[in-house]
Amino acid sequence: MVDEIRYFVAGLGRMTSNAHSLPIDVQLDVDGTLSDLSEVAYGWLEGLSARLLPNARQALTTLPARASKGPGEPGAMFGVLTVSRGGVTAPIKTTERNCSASGFAWLRRELADLPAMATLQIGTVDEMGHRGRRHLVLSLRHHPVSPGWLRLSMLESDRRLDGSTDSMAVQRMWLAALRSCAQKWNPGFGHISYSYGTGATALEDCLPPQHCPPQQREPEHTVNDCRRLLRGYSWLTIVPAELAGKLGGSNALAASAAFSRVDELGDGALWLQATERFEEYHGDAVAKVFDALAPALRPGLPVQRLRAAGQPPHLLVFEDAADRAGVAGLVPPARQATQTDRTLIK
Repeated sequence: MVDEIRYFVAGLGRMTSNAHSLPIDVQLDVDGTLSDLSEVAYGWLEGLSARLLPNARQALTTLPARASKGPGEPGAMFGVLTVSRGGVTAPIKTTERNCSASGFAWLRRELADLPAMATLQIGTVDEMGHRGRRHLVLSLRHHPVSPGWLRLSMLESDRRLDGSTDSMAVQRMWLAALRSCAQKWNPGFGHISYSYGTGATALEDCLPPQHCPPQQREPEHTVNDCRRLLRGYSWLTIVPAELAGKLGGSNALAASAAFSRVDELGDGALWLQATERFEEYHGDAVAKVFDALAPALRPGLPVQRLRAAGQPPHLLVFEDAADRAGVAGLVPPARQATQTDRTLIK
């Protein structure tokens, strides 16, 4: 879906005026019947935006459904809903409406038949009259190879992650938003991580295509197995109930010293926050999380990839989790790897 990728890359560049900021993916993967997923989709776009930006939503509510294609008034608020269909066996076609009462009525009708992708963007018109800085970007993806799953994402930026009090407030907002949905929808996976394209985890993004087929590294495929194999690990990782026992449960993970917070959600899923702040998640913190979660992770040896300026780092231990955990019928290593003899991105 080349158009989809271009669309989101363009959106990333407009989230902030700081050219050195990096995108962050707040993601939740939810399964269910198609009717259930339609309600989840609407709750993600409408419910979460109303919770996070209530004043903006109120200001946009009386706009007509159809969005203007012309330039806007500089400094004005804009809000746009898009629905995209096709992209697999047919060209992708995207329709957009305003984030107004009539626009959301249109969206609910559209989500009765889940599209390939739907988005919500709220932001401010720039001095040229174009849709400028985005204050909120929410999306969902639904793919024919994983028809029972929705991949939900809130696209953020690390621009304000400077160790300040304001930075902590931003991170608490991310955590509260994700948790409010995770408590309701029994996710198969979730994370707060740097963003790698169209929803891949850092692990999936580094599995080499010559050794790992798409079923093992592309998120529209790997989501099918996420209750059996953990898709990845990051600063915040949600482990489904089906894998909690494989990791020893919440008590064992709390005792591992890999996490600053270990909570059990109502459905038995585990909420695992590695460090208090996103900025602190690097080096030894990454290694501890890998060690704790290796028994549940998807096997495969990730390979370091060259990163250009403006591309997020891969916060990984570059070892095969199967070797580390001694699972999948492989012989476990004779000793545990230490911080000094393992390869990881700091």
